[in-house]
Amino acid sequence: MSATEILAELPALPPEDLETIWQTAGQLLEGRSLTASPELLAAVDEADASWEKEGGLPIEDARRSIGSWPGK
Repeated sequence: MSATEILAELPALPPEDLETIWQTAGQLLEGRSLTASPELLAAVDEADASWEKEGGLPIEDARRSIGSWPGK
């Protein structure tokens, strides 16, 4: 079964099954390093430029926050 097929089935599942899937996925990813896509990095840079103009969150603070996310 492909990831696309699995994702299409998720909305039909009861909350307890979704929780089990979420926990299992987290366990499978534990200790692995995930790499951000170039598109995500570009979006972060774009947001940084926009937020600096508007007085938002500095990019280094955002990067530190993202670095603490599970699965990093």
